[in-house]
Amino acid sequence: MVSEINSKQNQDVQLQIIEGSEGISEFDEHWDDLFARAVNAPPFLSRPWISTYIEEGRIKGTPLFILAWCGTKLVALFPLEVRKCLNAKIAMPISTLKGYYLGLLLDPNYQSVIEYMADIIASRKVFEVYYSADLSSEDLATNELLDKLVKKGYSRRQVFRNPCFYFQLGCSFDEYFQKKASSKSRQNLRRRERRLFENGNVKIGHYAAGEVTPEVLLRIAAIEEQSWLKRRGAAVLQKPFYQKLLLKIAQAGIGHVWLMTIDGVDAAFEYVFISHKRLQFGWRAFSLKYTSSTSIGQILMMHTIRDACSDGILSMDIGHGEADYKRFWAEDCYKVNRVVVDCGLMGHLIGTYYYLTWRLAEIEWFRSFYRRIRVVFCGFKRKTAKV
Repeated sequence: MVSEINSKQNQDVQLQIIEGSEGISEFDEHWDDLFARAVNAPPFLSRPWISTYIEEGRIKGTPLFILAWCGTKLVALFPLEVRKCLNAKIAMPISTLKGYYLGLLLDPNYQSVIEYMADIIASRKVFEVYYSADLSSEDLATNELLDKLVKKGYSRRQVFRNPCFYFQLGCSFDEYFQKKASSKSRQNLRRRERRLFENGNVKIGHYAAGEVTPEVLLRIAAIEEQSWLKRRGAAVLQKPFYQKLLLKIAQAGIGHVWLMTIDGVDAAFEYVFISHKRLQFGWRAFSLKYTSSTSIGQILMMHTIRDACSDGILSMDIGHGEADYKRFWAEDCYKVNRVVVDCGLMGHLIGTYYYLTWRLAEIEWFRSFYRRIRVVFCGFKRKTAKV
């Protein structure tokens, strides 16, 4: 573990770099306190989320944390994983590539420390390349940090990755539903809801904090195994890592489960994140034994949003990507971009490689060719492993 401190005496700000997972114990409670004050922060910058990735060995490099302190108060934290490639240090947010929103955790009352953090990154050459696949256009703190690095000699390039649909709430469900859905859509969904509840013994449970037990998580994992996600090879919740991750984030009061049963059988679930009066949809699935015409997924989502409105949630975020159901529930969207910031000869070469790869991936025939090659290569690796 390496620790360094760089003081900004006039502003009473201290900057610290801590390398290695053991260093988290030095500031874990301060991290939780900062997350509580960082009202714009997504749940993926919380300590339970990031520490689980580190503890379970789900990162490729060494954990590195850049901290800003004002007296004894932690006011900013930039959690990274850093690895070496071609003698250049490449940094990326912990848990990147998974479709989350990642970057700088900042107390909004200490915006000025961003300049100091850029100073220490540039002067200490903390990294030659910063790569992220999950930079939200709404993440003003991280975007400002990267812009300040550009002023200190770094280059910045980015490409659009996905739209992310969201909706401002802060109202009753009926007000929201009337604003969002047409009269015909509202009638259709409510008719299906009545039919579902009339034809079976339907119950919807909401589990939070200590109510999200390992048993509940195994139940939602079993639903995912019976869903279309299994056919796509995207069912992951039965894996021990995800069971631990979802349990820890729930115990922190952030992870919530909505679970629908029909005649005593688990049928559909929503696992969502709630922090700072914002709801972020995470995992969702329904058993394929129920036809799409039943709309149990949409009905459960409606109940989740209805409960959120009753609890005073101010906004909901449906996450990465295009989908009809996302457009049904939210029409506003912002962007998530892939971004690379680099310096030095080797850093520029690596950054250019990332950027060109992203651009080529926008070409349909190249994407198809890459998928075929990957399928062949993965098949070859599996055969070789068996031998």
